[in-house]
Amino acid sequence: MDMTAAQLEFLAGPRAAELLVMDLPADELHGLGLLRRSCSPEESRAIMALRALRKRAAAAGRFPQELARQMLATDKLLQQASSMPLAIWKGRRLAEMLGAASPQATESAKPGPEVWDLCCGLGGDAIGLALAGLRVRGVDSDPAAVLCAKHNARAAGVGGLCRFEVADVEQLDLPAEAVVHIDPDRRASGRRSIELADFSPGEPFLSRLAARTVAGAMKLPPGADPAELEGIPAGLFEHVSEAGICKQLIGWWHPDEAAAGDRPGRRATVLTGPPGDPHATSIEAGVAPYAPIREPGAWLVEPDPALVAAEAVDDLAAAEDLWRIAIGLPWLFGGRAVRTPLAACFEVLADMPGRQRDIAQAVRKLGGGCVEVKTRGVKLDTDSLQRRLRGRGDRPLAVLWCRQGAKQRAFICRRAD
Repeated sequence: MDMTAAQLEFLAGPRAAELLVMDLPADELHGLGLLRRSCSPEESRAIMALRALRKRAAAAGRFPQELARQMLATDKLLQQASSMPLAIWKGRRLAEMLGAASPQATESAKPGPEVWDLCCGLGGDAIGLALAGLRVRGVDSDPAAVLCAKHNARAAGVGGLCRFEVADVEQLDLPAEAVVHIDPDRRASGRRSIELADFSPGEPFLSRLAARTVAGAMKLPPGADPAELEGIPAGLFEHVSEAGICKQLIGWWHPDEAAAGDRPGRRATVLTGPPGDPHATSIEAGVAPYAPIREPGAWLVEPDPALVAAEAVDDLAAAEDLWRIAIGLPWLFGGRAVRTPLAACFEVLADMPGRQRDIAQAVRKLGGGCVEVKTRGVKLDTDSLQRRLRGRGDRPLAVLWCRQGAKQRAFICRRAD
């Protein structure tokens, strides 16, 4: 539900804090009835809505459990927010660029440089910046977002390092030495979009912002058209993945991140570890030549989606002595197991044409039980296939099904991890 300013003000207050942790029955109508003994119908509905949002945030694992249980948000703001691992990683990265790296900031620690967090939303990125020891000045045109950001920064223990204000970011008089992080609204047109023309602020402002400030980071969609990005004067574009999903494309600019020649650098990064302390593994993209084409090896290596998006598959192949079996197919093969967060590794147990009956028979012969299906270049209902291919054994298997030229090919594998 969309919350009014009055409902959010109520939710941020002390009276709502007690009701938000109240032991309520699972039945929503019964719960609303109990809440109405202590507050108005509008306030009761807001309590129920926020309890559901907090539960969803905690279950998704995008935020530390303690923060998720105290978070103030609306449905829209929660959908738009960066996960905490991503926010913390960006904060650390900016702090390193500015020479102010800090493993974990506290409100009593000496504050670092100030970063403008434009279009700050519910404050997730501001918290990540502050946890890296940076002072944060958050700005958003939505008063509800600013109210939530203030609350969430305090809940995360970094309220003293953050200040927030309601303003139109396009009207700000930013100093030339400003360092910024910006997360433009991708739903300004009423639907989620990956086209910069649909963003608010739009591409002209984003280009000027990167050109006239000394350093910063710009949150962009992973599927953004490279042609549209040519107008953004960033020195590096970095695709970032978390839990097997390419979540963000970050445009970085800083004197030390100047583009080599006429083209910005490209990088793929995979985040692992707990939400409060992510670990980043990265690879530079576009450095290595195209991987050689050979017959399949004993091991199949599936690059993380961030590597595919950043066109870093061949760089991984060069680093790990791997090869392709077809032009355009991002799966790699090798003669040994590859252990890296940048890819998943599978031992090839069988190689056959992509025919369901033959694959099912091979799964049974291999003692397969649960079957994971991955596809490339073929349109298949993987959920349905996983149910139909399930064997009576107890051995978990994976079927990697692809198109190679005019034919379909399947590899029955065991996950190395």
